[in-house]
Amino acid sequence: MEHEENKTPLNPEEETLIIVRKLWRAEKWRRFWTIFRYIAYIGIIFGAFYFLTPYIERLRDTIPPELQNILEKLQ
Repeated sequence: MEHEENKTPLNPEEETLIIVRKLWRAEKWRRFWTIFRYIAYIGIIFGAFYFLTPYIERLRDTIPPELQNILEKLQ
């Protein structure tokens, strides 16, 4: 109880400054985690593409030649 009694009341400017600092810190962490999340998504996408490339190539080889010719013309 004595610890709470020893606190000096803050003026409005100091209270505002404390709140703004907390908000700024929270905003920095939000930015960090947002960037980290997007980097993780990009890494997962590239990893999945690297992992699935042999299967996609094998699937492309099973397409009949007539259909491959049609697909090449469309591209």
